[in-house]
Amino acid sequence: MKRSKIKNSNLVMNEVKSITEYYFYAEAIDSGNIKLAKEEIIHIFKVLRIKSKTRIILTDGLCKIAHATIYNISANSISFMDIEVFKEMPLSYSLTVGIAPTKNINRFEWFIEKATEIGITKIQPIITEHSERKHIRMDRLEKVALSAMKQSKKAWKPEIMPLMDLKEYVVKVVDCNKYMAYLGEKSPNLAKLKGEFKDSIVLIGPEGGFSSEEFEYAKSNGFQSVSLGKSRLRTETAGIVATQIISMQYDED
Repeated sequence: MKRSKIKNSNLVMNEVKSITEYYFYAEAIDSGNIKLAKEEIIHIFKVLRIKSKTRIILTDGLCKIAHATIYNISANSISFMDIEVFKEMPLSYSLTVGIAPTKNINRFEWFIEKATEIGITKIQPIITEHSERKHIRMDRLEKVALSAMKQSKKAWKPEIMPLMDLKEYVVKVVDCNKYMAYLGEKSPNLAKLKGEFKDSIVLIGPEGGFSSEEFEYAKSNGFQSVSLGKSRLRTETAGIVATQIISMQYDED
């Protein structure tokens, strides 16, 4: 994991406790100031009961990380000393998964959680002919992604886009590798395709799959049909498989 140090404050506190294993979300990070939402302060103070003089790690979800020592903390505010700010490299690939939200929203949230842990750039919820859900709560999905980012100790939170009609979306997409997981015809396995995945979009349909009309429309706009293997997968599982296939092509470890 590559990081570059930006700069740090000159303030130092004696008897600093060892750095915590937790990641916390900061709305803004710079060398002189770190801004946290009130609910994050409450979580640190009341739930985890972290005290002053503890050194913690924070990220803004945009690849900026701070190591900072808590100077003072209460249920309403927190201040820091000895702030070190680093810039972590973003994902070495760009991946958008366009996916139909599941009828059971817990399954869709599970996809967002696991895709965030693996590494994904953007999630585009789509409405299709066979969609089971046409409404989502963006605030809830953002919280799921944020929690997964912190739990997996990543500095990048994927962008979750507003729900969009499939046909509107495929017309909008330009200049990238375009794939659609389609069951209606024999297709090459995504994992066995030869070529460059560095900037890719993979479309995943609802439980009923994409209709033949939707496939032909996507195909006319540059999308290639692909298979995700021999097994018939649930929507959220297919999304995870596609994310992992692309991620593994650029796994630096």
